[in-house]
Amino acid sequence: MIELSLKTRVSFYLSGGWLLFSFFIATTYSKLNNQIIVGWFDLYNVYWHIFFIVGTPVWLYWFGIKPYRLIKKIRQKN
Repeated sequence: MIELSLKTRVSFYLSGGWLLFSFFIATTYSKLNNQIIVGWFDLYNVYWHIFFIVGTPVWLYWFGIKPYRLIKKIRQKN
């Protein structure tokens, strides 16, 4: 198993939770009334643009900030 620091594990679990929340929002979003219907869950009608917009903080962190910090750390060692 890969040993991860506590900070990385916490950010990983929070990111996963946020992506689940954004998927929930994307599946319960009603295009007709522009409101969230909590009792209705439709897997066949997922608004993927809503999923990616609500999940933007996660995408920016894991594909922008995290690699930038890793590259910066590697360059400082050399």
